Amino acid sequence: MYYSLVHFPNIDKNQINNFRKKYDPYINLIDAHITIIFPVPGSVTKDQLINHINKILQNWKSFDIHIKDTEKAWDHWMFLLLEKGNTEINKLHDELYSGMLKPFLRKDIKYIPHIAIGLFIKEVAVYDLKDPQKTNFDKNTYEDALKEVKQLNFDYNSTVNKLSLVEINDDFTKSILIKEFQLN
Repeated sequence: MYYSLVHFPNIDKNQINNFRKKYDPYINLIDAHITIIFPVPGSVTKDQLINHINKILQNWKSFDIHIKDTEKAWDHWMFLLLEKGNTEINKLHDELYSGMLKPFLRKDIKYIPHIAIGLFIKEVAVYDLKDPQKTNFDKNTYEDALKEVKQLNFDYNSTVNKLSLVEINDDFTKSILIKEFQLN
């Protein structure tokens, strides 16, 4: 099992999830979200993780974000990006990856706050969420999706006032909410 800390923006996700149904093979795993702590193995206990998160979050206040633009990531995911709130999310991410989580920080992958809305590779079965690697890009499907996303004109404002700890099963097919953390 794995644990991940995410923020579920308080926005109308109908358009996003309709888009994800077409292009995101992991839509049934978890609702549209911004990942703050990427999946860490269950060798870190739930109680240890909750205590660590509580300790870091006691100094955090809620903050606003604006979700607007798209970008293709290095591993061919399409991201909805933050136009506002990047600095805060990055700082929160860095603080959470201190102490007991420091060994789990992936220094080989730049952290970009985002909502993943589609994966554009030719062989989805070879993609591993636990250890993402670059695979064969599906340019045609990506270009079609990019036209579609421009027409949908995603543009959302939200407040990061709550983070959610989720537990993910070993084969990344199911997640459950374990605990919610309120920001002051």
